Parts: sequence; structure tokens; C-alpha cells
Amino acid sequence: MYYSYYFRKFFAKFVCMFIFNKKLRQYIRHKITYRPIQISLNEVDKNIDINILTQINTYSNEYFIKLNKNIYKDKHKGFFDFDPNSKDKKSPLNPWAFIRVKNEAITLKASLENILPAIQRGVIGYNDCYDGSEEIILEFCKQYPSFIPVKYPYKIQINNPKEEKNKFYFYCNYLMKFIPQGEWFIKIDVDHIYNAKKLYKSFYIPKEDYDLVAYSRMDFIIKNQKIFIKKHNFGYLNDIGNDHWLIKNNNIKWEESIDIINGLTYYFEAVNTKKYKLYHTELLNYHFPYEKFRKRKAIDNTELTSLDDFLKKYYPKLVNIIDIDLLDKKLILDKYNSFNFNIKQEDVIYSKDKYNF
Repeated sequence: MYYSYYFRKFFAKFVCMFIFNKKLRQYIRHKITYRPIQISLNEVDKNIDINILTQINTYSNEYFIKLNKNIYKDKHKGFFDFDPNSKDKKSPLNPWAFIRVKNEAITLKASLENILPAIQRGVIGYNDCYDGSEEIILEFCKQYPSFIPVKYPYKIQINNPKEEKNKFYFYCNYLMKFIPQGEWFIKIDVDHIYNAKKLYKSFYIPKEDYDLVAYSRMDFIIKNQKIFIKKHNFGYLNDIGNDHWLIKNNNIKWEESIDIINGLTYYFEAVNTKKYKLYHTELLNYHFPYEKFRKRKAIDNTELTSLDDFLKKYYPKLVNIIDIDLLDKKLILDKYNSFNFNIKQEDVIYSKDKYNF
């Protein structure tokens, strides 16, 4: 798999030598080099014992979300209770949640509550929070003690970091110390609302140590209770550069990734996954990126499509990887309306630098 990637990369570079359109070059490079195995709807069910699958399908996400709200300082409940293999700390059925937070109090609690029926344990790292996120994290970890709160003791500076400890990749490696070697973890962002049943089922996909399950995203924007979807360069289901995955901690290290944006140098983070066998899941989460105050102004420069238009024009091409039930208007709005909108923008002071984490 590792050598196959480099062959495709070389071939893509050769082909793009004869193409002058930048967007077309980007599209071709992506199509040639990034070759995941697409998991279609219900395909993962074939990997699950029929008796276990029957029990999983008997219960809804909302059943466990409601049940877990009444659990305090005890093991929470979920779909993992139906398979004894989920008790194995070395199994992909029992991954750590790897979570990073900065000032995301609007979506934070709802996102965490929605992953509980799928994920048994986790590490929640946070830095420079002054919107109430820290208090939400500490209360959540107190209620569900299998989740560990980790406050990063240094500021994160994406632009012009003063020292290594102020860089994003250094922070990520700091959090990785809490995830044991040889155990699986899944990167979770808390501006996503996950369908826990589909998420848990995706844990049955990997069979080998170097299998990687990548989770595509679709960006949802709500305006006056009307639902819109963001269009990316290559469509509405975004998988380019996506770093949401289920992966085994085979000595995972984040590396420094440097980008030049509008003439400024930014220091991000990346994991080298070239030697992994990639799988893409069906859509199993809602991404609400513009509920972060620091990103809201970007909505004005975003190409949006109403959910109704998306269903008419674009959904037929994605019918094998997006469950139509997931695009139910009431369900999406119910999740959106569960957010904590009591936080006012004027109460949260952000840097003018939108990349300041």
C-alpha cells in the first residue's frame, strides 16, 4: 500500500504537468493519489454477528442519550454493551475519543452526549477557553469518569508561535501521551453531531493494524430554521484533507505542517497516513462549522445549497453513501436546537486572526 501511494503520486505529478488549470490539477491529483475503499450503506452490517446486529438495531440513539443523562459517576450505556469484544481495550470496537476543544461551548455538550452510545472512553484536551467550555468539560468528565480532561498549560499560536510548546502539533502530541500504545482512537471534533449507531458500526471495519477508517463530512448551515449545505471544491461530501479517522496508535506522532495563507505563515498539524489502507464510511455526522463565532463571517463567502435543492439535484448521486433518514429536516433541526445558544458573541473575545486556536 505504501509503495502504491508513491507510484500514484508520481503518476499524478506527471499528468498534471500538461494541465494549466489549478482547480483541475487539484481535482486530478486527488482522484489519482487518494484511493480509499468506499463503504456503502449497510455494508458494514455484514461484519457483525446477526444476534449482536439485531440487538443494536433494536435501540435508537435517543434511547441511550436519554438513559445516559441520568447516569452519574458510573459506566454509561451504549451499543457497545451488546458485543463482548467491545470490552477488549485493544479492539477497534473500544477506541479512545481524541478530542481537542477551544471555545466551543455552543455545540460542545450536545456533541459529547451524542457520542456516548458509541464510545466508552476518551481524552478531552482544551486550551485557552473563556466561553464556559472548560466548565462543561470538567462537569462531563465528572459525570462520565472514563473521559479524561486535559488542560494544555500553554497558549496555542498558529501564526508566529514563540516556542515549540506553542505550536499545534506539539499540543497534539502532548494529548497523545494519554492514549496507550497499541490501542485504537478516533478523532472527534465537537462541532460535529454524530449518529452513534452508525459510528459504532464503523468500528467493525478495520481488520488489520494499518487499516484506517476515514469519516467524510457534510457542512450544515442553519438560517432562520432553514437548512443549507456548503459546497466544497469537489462536491458536498468533503473528504479532501479530512483528518477525522479511526486509527491504531502505532506510535502515532503529529508532524508540523506549514501553510502560507494570504502571505502569512501558519503552523498546523498532520499525521503521515500514506502507508495505511484507507476506508471511507457512509455519512454519519452533521458538521456545524459556522457555530464557532470566529468562523461566522466566512458564511458570506460560502456557496450554499438548500437542503430541498440538494435532495432534488445532488442526493441521487450519493444515495449509496448517505442514508436518507439522516437528512430528515426535523432530525437536523432538533440537533441544532439542542445547542447552547445562551452564549452571546460579545461575551467571547476572539483574535482578529481566524486561525488563532
